[in-house]
Amino acid sequence: MMRFNVPFILDEQYIDDLKRLEGRLYAVHFSLHQPVLADARVRLHAQGLQPIINGLQQIPGVKKYLLANARFQSAENYRAGGALSRLIACLEQLMAGGVLHGIIFSDGYFLKALSDAAPHLATRLEAIPSINFMIDSAERLEAVMAILNGSRFLPPDKIPLDRALNRRPESLRDLAAVIRERYPEMRVELLANEGCLNHCAFRGTHEALIAAANVGAPIDTFRLNRDLGCVRILSETPHCVLSSPFIRPEDLSRYADAADIIKICGRTLGSRFLRRAVSAYAAERYEGNLLDLLDAANWMTQHWDLPNSKLPEGLMERLTTCDQNCSACKVCRELFQQHARALAVHLQTFERT
Repeated sequence: MMRFNVPFILDEQYIDDLKRLEGRLYAVHFSLHQPVLADARVRLHAQGLQPIINGLQQIPGVKKYLLANARFQSAENYRAGGALSRLIACLEQLMAGGVLHGIIFSDGYFLKALSDAAPHLATRLEAIPSINFMIDSAERLEAVMAILNGSRFLPPDKIPLDRALNRRPESLRDLAAVIRERYPEMRVELLANEGCLNHCAFRGTHEALIAAANVGAPIDTFRLNRDLGCVRILSETPHCVLSSPFIRPEDLSRYADAADIIKICGRTLGSRFLRRAVSAYAAERYEGNLLDLLDAANWMTQHWDLPNSKLPEGLMERLTTCDQNCSACKVCRELFQQHARALAVHLQTFERT
């Protein structure tokens, strides 16, 4: 049975849900929500460290991974002293509380800097490559492992593979076989519910802009995506969401021979979204709007209802056996036209005060 890696947020009802997963929860990933460490989402608000520790202590027996997965950090985090010393103090406090097993990183420079500055921590923590390394081949895997092996960090207990492999089952199985041969203790992880464009060509710039926003640049990344990027594309051609490499809850079993862990994302969407998504994937079924479960495309729920339970059997066979030449194919367009329903636009009214 596959297990789950899910976001951790400070919400008592959500934490109670995680406690009830009865052995299916493998890990949680969490943000510090502090300027001392950037992750791959725009920082919405600061949180104290002790409440995070207290919350994580409520779910014993699972791995806890800190998100340090920004494309880059502030300049002060690459050299000893200053911000890096403050971050090290936070890590020491997390470890003293028993709620830190590793860090998830996207930035090899930062990993080396932290390893050099805090060898006493690095030798006790796993370094988990972010999914944004887009590991989709044995060659790319070994390139990332070379960065890890050049640090003092422990090897990763799990390796997240590129989202695109969700729609390339033969390539996925081949790479999983390589991992199990070369790294038999390493678990294979797949991201189920991101919902962004397949092979999103905006991804690298988007990640860099988020990192820049987190170190103080005045950038509204959602507005850029809405005006110029993937949100605009999905607004103009909503059927493209079906070519996104998501995994429906009903199709988890199809990946059991290749994957050990399913990752669920969406931590910036709040507890209502996370409770719904975690519940659906744990039950391996969902009766509502498929868009309810997708992170990056969740804004589409305001415009479209795509009933998950009414999508045709054999959907995944069709979506995983195509040549992904979308400009010459009508499958996703026709499926969306047949099953999606446009929602009425509700305009918010304001009263004079």
